[in-house]
Amino acid sequence: MLNLRNSLILGAMALSGMLQAQDPKRHLEFTITGVVNDTVFLANYYGNKLYYSDTAVADAKGHCVFERAKGYKAGVYAVVVPGPKYFEILVNEAEVVMETDTADLLGHLKVKRSPENQIFLDYVRFLNTKKKDGEAVKARMDATRDPIAKARDKEQLVALDKEIKDYMNAAVQKAPTTYAASLIRMSIEPDQVEIKTAEGKVDSSATYYHYRQHYWDNTDLTDERILRAPVFQNKFDEYIGKVVPQIPDTINKLADDLISRMSSTPELFKFAVHNITYKYETSEIMGMDAVFVHMAQSYYCPKGNEPSKATWMSKDKLDKLCERARKQAPIVIGAKAKNIILTDTTEQRWIDMYKMPSEYVLVVFWDPHCGHCKKTLPDLYKQYQEKLKPIGVEVYSVAKATDSTLFADWKAFIRDNKLYWTNVGLTWHVYADAKKNSGKYIPQYTTIESLNYAEAWDVFSTPRFFLLDADRKIVGKQIEPDQIVKLVEQLRKNKARKETVPKP
Repeated sequence: MLNLRNSLILGAMALSGMLQAQDPKRHLEFTITGVVNDTVFLANYYGNKLYYSDTAVADAKGHCVFERAKGYKAGVYAVVVPGPKYFEILVNEAEVVMETDTADLLGHLKVKRSPENQIFLDYVRFLNTKKKDGEAVKARMDATRDPIAKARDKEQLVALDKEIKDYMNAAVQKAPTTYAASLIRMSIEPDQVEIKTAEGKVDSSATYYHYRQHYWDNTDLTDERILRAPVFQNKFDEYIGKVVPQIPDTINKLADDLISRMSSTPELFKFAVHNITYKYETSEIMGMDAVFVHMAQSYYCPKGNEPSKATWMSKDKLDKLCERARKQAPIVIGAKAKNIILTDTTEQRWIDMYKMPSEYVLVVFWDPHCGHCKKTLPDLYKQYQEKLKPIGVEVYSVAKATDSTLFADWKAFIRDNKLYWTNVGLTWHVYADAKKNSGKYIPQYTTIESLNYAEAWDVFSTPRFFLLDADRKIVGKQIEPDQIVKLVEQLRKNKARKETVPKP
């Protein structure tokens, strides 16, 4: 059950103006015993959240009517009474007339005029009854240790599932063209078909692929009305977050496939693009920024003279999103790291990150005046000595040392904390000279990207950590030493496995 109060407050802020376009005119009439001269709200679903749509005042008999000139989009709505309490209805027909009372909104709900709501109400009540039956069987299973009784209860649960599915299929067949039927159909899980090998064993991979291929069979991905039903977003979230393997390349491919199936319906296209982009833009899972970059470059950021496909975004927001994607693109997991060539504390010896002799390199960006850096680096050095160096991970530590104070503090901090790994920096004199004449150092000693490493590596805060493999590709970001050890071990196992697979 949604938190109605929070959802409606959110809706008032987020979707103001969403329903400004002219929608079909409808007459929605309700008599709610127990509501006397009170304000009744009509809320619409968008995805699985409720948003304010309209208000009406009930008379002394609890009678109220929703009927506005700009109409109402088709979808699942909630009629909200003081409490707040609500019951859900379908809005698709020109007229809906229903009655109930506040003692039991759903239990006493009656449909006076609206065939679709009668189908929907019967379905909801049937599901609630079967849910109670299932809970009783599960409680009985948990309470017994008798294997025969457990097996019997398990068979009963299987029978309940079949009864529910049979009911849903029958309801769809009885009124196949209704909105109610489309929602019920969407709730029907695809058949769990077990694919077997030639030896008769279950092929788990083939079974999964079959399930994934047929996941959307019962959903019309060109019907905009499904946007305003919670079942669709719940199904969408499950597919993107659970059915699809959480591997960036796989997510990108399957997201593109799904979006292409919605491309003829602008609102569905917008929903899918926005939700996938936002999910992975805000993900805290390492590597998922690659999905954000893919979505941004594929759907938001114009290529050449082509217009953006994200027609719903203002230019300033679009520019910010595309700039963020541009900065992140070179530093996603799997990208070839941009080389850095900077001097050590002598400002005489230039050290090329690509030429570090170790298989793995941990690149550390920090600032001598960053309090968090000064706490983190001594501990990291201890971990480096005990855990990272023994498994072949070296550190390439890059400091901001662009003025005399930073330069002096950098050297003092290295000396005081005995940070005897590779220390380089954008140093005081190099920085000052390069601003006047970059040709003094480029290309003889370094590169423009090295001198602008903060831009090239998107170092907007410090400390920042990147783990590079033997090919100097980024394989990890912002990870702890223990995680680095596990990651290196896994990468080496993967590499060994590939090397042992015979070539065709």
